[in-house]
Amino acid sequence: MKSIDEIWKKRVNHHINETRAYLKYMLNDHLLFVFIFLAAGGALTYSKWLETISPDFPAIIIMTIVFSFIVISSNVRTLLKEADMMFLLPMEYKLNNYFQKAFSYSMITQSFVIIVAIILFAPLYVKVTSANGSVLLYSLILLLLVKYWNLRISWKMGFFTEASAKWSDFFVRFALNASAIFFIFSEQYLFVLIVFLLMTAYDVYFSKLVKSKGIKWDQLIKKEEEKKQSFYKIANLFTDVPKLKKAAKRRKYLDWILQQVKYHQKSVYEYLYVRGFLRSGDYFGIVIRLTMIGSVILTFINNQLVGNVIVVIVFTFLTGIQIMSLYKHFELLELPNLYPTAEKYKLNSFLKIIFRILLAQVIIFAIVTLLLSTIAIFIVTLSVNAIFVSLFVLVYMRNRLKKSEKGV
Repeated sequence: MKSIDEIWKKRVNHHINETRAYLKYMLNDHLLFVFIFLAAGGALTYSKWLETISPDFPAIIIMTIVFSFIVISSNVRTLLKEADMMFLLPMEYKLNNYFQKAFSYSMITQSFVIIVAIILFAPLYVKVTSANGSVLLYSLILLLLVKYWNLRISWKMGFFTEASAKWSDFFVRFALNASAIFFIFSEQYLFVLIVFLLMTAYDVYFSKLVKSKGIKWDQLIKKEEEKKQSFYKIANLFTDVPKLKKAAKRRKYLDWILQQVKYHQKSVYEYLYVRGFLRSGDYFGIVIRLTMIGSVILTFINNQLVGNVIVVIVFTFLTGIQIMSLYKHFELLELPNLYPTAEKYKLNSFLKIIFRILLAQVIIFAIVTLLLSTIAIFIVTLSVNAIFVSLFVLVYMRNRLKKSEKGV
């Protein structure tokens, strides 16, 4: 048993040290100053927006939806590796203590997301409901209990391989989460207790089902690898990450975009970057998700010019920063070397693609703004953010990539 405990201790220390090492590159950058600036501007806009909202604003509904997604996205970080399929599988019956430590570690680290979220929503919640500090504290404690339950169920669902079981669990769990969280914020504690009893029964039911099932090592290792790769993708924006893996997905319905690239030696990297963006779930998915989230947030900003501009800038900036790693996507590919002049047009081709992507995103945000506010706000939002995209891509991103090429 001692050796198993040492395995967990060694792995969690390695995980923390690795995360800390990459965060050193990420947080020491002047990007931190930009985030502080945007946070300050966002806080100012948030406070002014709170002064304008009506008492019937659906704050509880919005908070219910947000926190439901936060708590349901619970996964136990096992820190398992591919080699464990061979070396730890025979010791599965001795790993209870290992997985208990993994569960505790996951609960502690993932609780910070709930704490930060409730801090952000606290001014809105107090404004609409006139709740006090005690209510916020009770709500936080109950939300952490809901998170704990989700983590337990998520672990038990790891014993199942059937897609139908996982989808059924998602819908049932989301309904229970939404009900519990709504009653928590509505201060209907009797109904909270009833939902908690249903959650307990759900937990007991699955506890009995998994007794006869073994650990699905392939699923746990795959999830752990996905978590690591997600972090590596972000870290890769600031420094080279040797462990980063790339994956491609065929999207035939987007081939018409690829056909717009001219057939010329100058367009070698332009073709590769467009193809890499369209086929990579990392970059394409990031743009789609952030565009959707930004559009939803814009729907709740009622004729607030400054708020619209800041939201669009923040989400455009986040999109650009996260897809910047596309520049090194073909770093190890020898094919472009067959074209003697290709390297000369690499940076400009990349900036051209990123500019078009971010400008398209800004136009979508502006259209959402037009549907919900005045033409004047639409014009200003589109103009200001188009200028921001130009400066961000042609000045900030160009200089940053040039420095990275020189190794500065």
